[in-house]
Formats: sequence, structure tokens, C-alpha cells
Amino acid sequence: MKVIHNEKIMVCVHYGPHGERLIRRGVGLSELIGAPLFILNVDSSDSDEYNEGKEMYMTVWKRLAEEAGAEFMVRKREGRKTTDVIVKAAEEKEVTQIIIGQSAQTRWQELTKRNFINELIGKMNMVDLHIVAVQRMRAGLEETHEEGVISYLVKIEDEYQLSDEPKGEFSLKGKYFHELHTEFENGLFRIVQEDGKVRYLHICDGTLTDSL
Repeated sequence: MKVIHNEKIMVCVHYGPHGERLIRRGVGLSELIGAPLFILNVDSSDSDEYNEGKEMYMTVWKRLAEEAGAEFMVRKREGRKTTDVIVKAAEEKEVTQIIIGQSAQTRWQELTKRNFINELIGKMNMVDLHIVAVQRMRAGLEETHEEGVISYLVKIEDEYQLSDEPKGEFSLKGKYFHELHTEFENGLFRIVQEDGKVRYLHICDGTLTDSL
């Protein structure tokens, strides 16, 4: 096999049923061009408390990485944007190609996904981004997001961030719908305006991306 020099591949996986498929896609590309492979998991949890579901996925991913001769990496988010963690890891390993999963775009998914993908593209320099469609779903909020929970948007410096409790001088109460198949804080925040109309605000990586 002819090795294409300087090419390095990184697969980004989060907790859900599609990580294995993404890794296998990365393994195939790595073998095709003879490039080193890295597998990155961004851990957004604030504690090291045992999570059976998460550990199950991690066990499978680590086994696949070992079989492929890939390096498996876990990076804590620690208050940073997930995109910043991905870019930092890519820079450290001198990665030239990144593989990331994305559900087939329905009307609701376009609202949430486009912000994360565009933000990642905007932060990368000379890196190819492969977006893999991981699942097709029917259109509708109930099919693409978890059941809504009461949450708040709180103002921290110049940003509005998602919180499970009111904080500071400004707190806007609403319902947060977390996007399925992602550990990232991507989703929709529903509020009822003064005129009685319902409005959905875009949340990307725990931060409001719309204007209030």
C-alpha cells in the first residue's frame, strides 16, 4: 500500500449508537491512504461518576481503536466549546482530515446542526471535514429531540448560556429539547413570547446562537 505522506485522520465520536459506524468509516479511509488514525471523544460531564451506558460505548470504541492500531483519546470539555476541544486535539496531532457524524437533515435538525458544523469549519485551518449521515429520521421535533425539560437561559458576560436553574441578574425560563444522538449540548429552547406565540431558539454547545 502506498502511504500518502502527511495525512492524518481523526474521528469524533459521542455517546450514541453511531460511534462504531463512524470509527469503521475512519478505519476504512485510514487503510485506503495509509494514514495514522486518531479517535476522539469529548467528555462534557463535570464528574467522573460511573455511567453504564457511556462505559459500554467506550469499551467498544477502545476495542475498535486497538484492532485498527489507532490512538483513542478522551478530552474533557472543562467549560470550553466542544469545537475548541476538537480543533485543539487536531492541532496537537497535526490532523488533516476529520470525520464527524450528522443525522440526515430534517427541518428541525437544520436549525441545530448547521451552527455546530459551521462553527467547526470556521475554526479549522487547512483541514478536510467529512460529514457522515448517521441516520434518517421523520421530520418533527418529537422524532429528533428528547422530551423537553424546564431550563433557563442565563446571561454570563456577553453570552446567554443554558442552565438548569436561574442564575445572576437575567434568567429566561423555557423548555429545552436536547437533540438525540449527541452528548453535546445542542438543541432547541422553547419560549412563549408576550404575544402568546411560541418561539424556538437555537442552542449550540450550551450557548444561545440567536438574538433575544
